[in-house]
Amino acid sequence: MKAPRAEARTGLGAGTNAAPAGPAARKAGGRPDGSTRDACGPAASWPEWDAGPALYVHVPYCRQRCYYCDFNTYLLDPEGKARYLAALQRELALLATDPGLTRPLVSVYVGGGTPSILEPAELERLLGAVHRHFCLAPDAEITVECNPGTLDEGRLAALRDGGVTRLSLGLQAVQDELLRAMGRDHTWADFCATYRRVRQAGFDNVNIDLIFGLPGQTLDQWEASLRAVVDLDPEHVSCYGLELHPGTPFHRWWEAGELVLPGEDAERAMFDLAYERLGAAGFVRYEISNFARPGRESVHNRVYWLNGSYLGAGPGAWSCWRGERRRNRLHPAAYAAELAEDRLPVDVREPVDRRRAMEETMILGLRLAEGVDEARFARRFGLTPAEAFPAAVARLLDEGWLVREGGRLRLSPGAVPVANSVLAYFVEPEE
Repeated sequence: MKAPRAEARTGLGAGTNAAPAGPAARKAGGRPDGSTRDACGPAASWPEWDAGPALYVHVPYCRQRCYYCDFNTYLLDPEGKARYLAALQRELALLATDPGLTRPLVSVYVGGGTPSILEPAELERLLGAVHRHFCLAPDAEITVECNPGTLDEGRLAALRDGGVTRLSLGLQAVQDELLRAMGRDHTWADFCATYRRVRQAGFDNVNIDLIFGLPGQTLDQWEASLRAVVDLDPEHVSCYGLELHPGTPFHRWWEAGELVLPGEDAERAMFDLAYERLGAAGFVRYEISNFARPGRESVHNRVYWLNGSYLGAGPGAWSCWRGERRRNRLHPAAYAAELAEDRLPVDVREPVDRRRAMEETMILGLRLAEGVDEARFARRFGLTPAEAFPAAVARLLDEGWLVREGGRLRLSPGAVPVANSVLAYFVEPEE
């Protein structure tokens, strides 16, 4: 199963405003006039075990592509961008009429690509469409991904006035030579200048992305990145191990023997060091790759990891909605052509039956430090995890990879670094 994007792997303080929200965000229903959509029913009509609904909006454009990136991104094309934004307006209007949308959105995440590449007026238009068409909970989290060097005062004002409560900034490393080696278009100095502007603009809920296991990266360099980020004092830090995806320059160079990566032991040491340094600085690891100040866990991340419902808008965006996963057309031109005919631009549909939903709920939920709530699982599926996966749960508990405590199943500390191998037990046939 391909995990949904959360933060920079694509990609979400809970209920806290990072900046003075715009008028639309201050209204109870997220509408400029303070009214709510007719489709917003009482909260009781939404399943209590579902952490959603959330909305993901994909902005597919970048100034340049990073060498490791396999997201659905394209070099900036002004004419194509204009068609995309017009199509996005239509898609948001169509999605908002879904009869299953019976609860206000708890989270909106604008990712990419580089959303902050949009002009201030374009950001205002995008965020305005979200507020105009959807009901938002009064404490809804609204996150926008931003890259250093693209955030000026005008864009920050547009984000603030659009009710954005959280920014996610892509740093990846503090060494300029590593940034160049991965195709980033900024320096450490650029990032620091951007971060100062973000704080001066009043945003008080900021995530910083880091990547470890980079070509040529040493443990000392990784420690320096962690130390520098701790000194910046953000509310949230995401630390991801480098993944090599087919079709990316990094993957091609690796296959050709031209890319030297840290070994498994070195990468494990980097993983452990992140846990140690961030923990000592007061960050809590609430998910395998995500650390937050208490109370600043990402709402959007939690919707994903709790296997909640979310809608996706934009080229290549995935939705998990009403018993299926679906993906939009990848290319912005094909995406816009469908919406020009007032059709949702879906080109992939994957039914999610009960068995698959149980598997995904275990795989995603065990990534969280809180683990899987056994009673909540049973309310959703009519079976406890041990009844749904008797062999896997029994074996993993017996071997010490899982622990059961307080009605929850969690990964043991020793299982966290090898989580993928442990979670694979929930997609293999039961013995």
